[in-house]
Amino acid sequence: MKLRQLHFVKMVAETRSFSKAAEICCATQPTLSNAISQLEDELGDKIFARSTRKVDLTPFGRAMMGRIEAILEAEQELLSQASAFHNPEEKLLRIGFSPLVDMKRINDSLQPYRHRYSTYGIFFKECLLDDLGSRLADDVIDLAILPSDMVPEDLDRSDFYADPMVYLPSQRDPASILYKPGGLKLSDLPQEPVILTGGGCGLNGTLHSLFKRQGCSFTAYPGEATSYQAIEEWSDLGIGAGILPQAKLTSHRTSALPLLLEDGTPARFSFVWVWPRHALARPHIANFVDYLKTTVPALMREQGQISAIGA
Repeated sequence: MKLRQLHFVKMVAETRSFSKAAEICCATQPTLSNAISQLEDELGDKIFARSTRKVDLTPFGRAMMGRIEAILEAEQELLSQASAFHNPEEKLLRIGFSPLVDMKRINDSLQPYRHRYSTYGIFFKECLLDDLGSRLADDVIDLAILPSDMVPEDLDRSDFYADPMVYLPSQRDPASILYKPGGLKLSDLPQEPVILTGGGCGLNGTLHSLFKRQGCSFTAYPGEATSYQAIEEWSDLGIGAGILPQAKLTSHRTSALPLLLEDGTPARFSFVWVWPRHALARPHIANFVDYLKTTVPALMREQGQISAIGA
């Protein structure tokens, strides 16, 4: 297996075209096709289903893409780290975050910083919580964004934003649930089980922690979804209900209901920036942390976002 084969696969998946992918990758189409065929032989299944009209990922290909992208991201991470080592003057910020976090919020909050420090490199890495913790400990990333309930005590933190929780009714929920435009209190959830993920992203832990603090409970569906999109699809099929951050909905859903705390205020997923204390020994990291504490809260207010403080 070669990295170039993985680059080929990623580009075909993005363009849905072998000819376009070959052009972008500066390769001939036979070279690209043969490389992908060799990879498919090695992995034991077809990655793409090809017809005269279109190219699509097979179910096997969709299952492999996340790992392929992770390998290519690791390649870029290695190159960036090597460059930073050989060029001490080059400033690099390595930021990890849970899949539960809204990437658009991250990007919007960093625009002024990017403009002010245009020569700084910013590298993003989406990881599960355990992986983020080990990466911080091993100095593979400099900062992380975590659900506020999932922060280890040995890390410093700064509030980021809070995302409203929404309830995705199951087809088997009572019809009366759909007519609660003002929202649904945690204690009023129907008996339908709530679909969770396999853990690690922060969704399960945040929900269990919130319901416990509010003196409520919910029944977890015995199976596990592999993605937030799967939770939406399963709720549509009547397998169970879902609870997600509003920003993670794949589209505007009129059936999604705001979730409320027992006092009637919105329930929210709260997120914070975290970093190990020793990271501040590097001036550009300390400068960035100062930006997080002074500029980002003002940006969140200007954009009408709710601060994570007290959420």
